[in-house]
Amino acid sequence: MISASDLQYCLPGLSLSFEIVANVEDLVTNPEDDDQIPYWAELWPASRGLAQYIWGHVDFNGDRVLELGAGLGLPGLVAACKGARVTISDYQPEALKIASRNALRNGIEGVAFELADWRDWPLREKFDWIIGSDVLYNPRSNPYVGRILANSLAASGQLLFAHPGRQVTLSFLGELVASGFKERREIIPVTVDNPPLSDYKIDIHHLYR
Repeated sequence: MISASDLQYCLPGLSLSFEIVANVEDLVTNPEDDDQIPYWAELWPASRGLAQYIWGHVDFNGDRVLELGAGLGLPGLVAACKGARVTISDYQPEALKIASRNALRNGIEGVAFELADWRDWPLREKFDWIIGSDVLYNPRSNPYVGRILANSLAASGQLLFAHPGRQVTLSFLGELVASGFKERREIIPVTVDNPPLSDYKIDIHHLYR
């Protein structure tokens, strides 16, 4: 049984009650196996920054949005609040269970939850947007994301990725720009109550054709 606690996440004009994992370290069973490290259980600064950017800058107007590696589901649920038809995906079943409970407790409807492994991607739908927060940190897994983007992004689709200034992420997104995407970038300051670090600068990349 995963111990949970509550977090009130607030943006101007929006307040969400979020279930989060109380003690993430309790979930670590094999630190040598990257698949078993519970990255999904943290509400990362990049997730907060992407949610903040979406709330302040994007109106989806019924667009289909896929969130990759959604974890607790914050950016995807904020996108749903801005009019998107959202599919929240993650590799871990427990992440989807908590994300679905977070949707329910905030009265957010019309969100789909998909268990999906990037290495054997099961979804055949095309999406108007694909979004992700700090999911491009592993050069071994980024090629799988590249394949998902090639197969699951609509012809006129757009991308939103957030990260805390990782070089490997910048390299991956730079390759997309070199392949023909245009890009807008913004830095979003994020403050979290999580010593020793509390202030972050989150890179937001909006890619479009």
